[in-house]
Amino acid sequence: MKKIIIILLLVIPVLTGCGVSKQKKVDYSEYSFSDTHWTRETEYDTEYITFYSDGFFSYYCACGNPVNDSDLCETYSYNDETKEIQLECYEAPDETITTIKIVSYDENNLVLDFNGEIRKFIRE
Repeated sequence: MKKIIIILLLVIPVLTGCGVSKQKKVDYSEYSFSDTHWTRETEYDTEYITFYSDGFFSYYCACGNPVNDSDLCETYSYNDETKEIQLECYEAPDETITTIKIVSYDENNLVLDFNGEIRKFIRE
């Protein structure tokens, strides 16, 4: 059931996208954190985050809602020197976190710093 929900969450935004994207072509496939579905259990819900190798991004909870206004941010850029992911948002309210620091990652774990809050994800 979880996989069906995840697939719907990933496909619906693509099918309902507005306009033509002006994103430049990127390829982050060399990084093992890309093209992997990561999950995190919280006391309230399960969160799903994915950084696609083509620069697209999604971050939703199992309830179907975006986490941290992620629905305003569809793409990202990655700086390997600083280990920072910069979310590219259509609109970013003051509380929206647009810079995510990668603390560590390996084949099965992804640890991210969301403005001082450490979030640990595991490979789905």
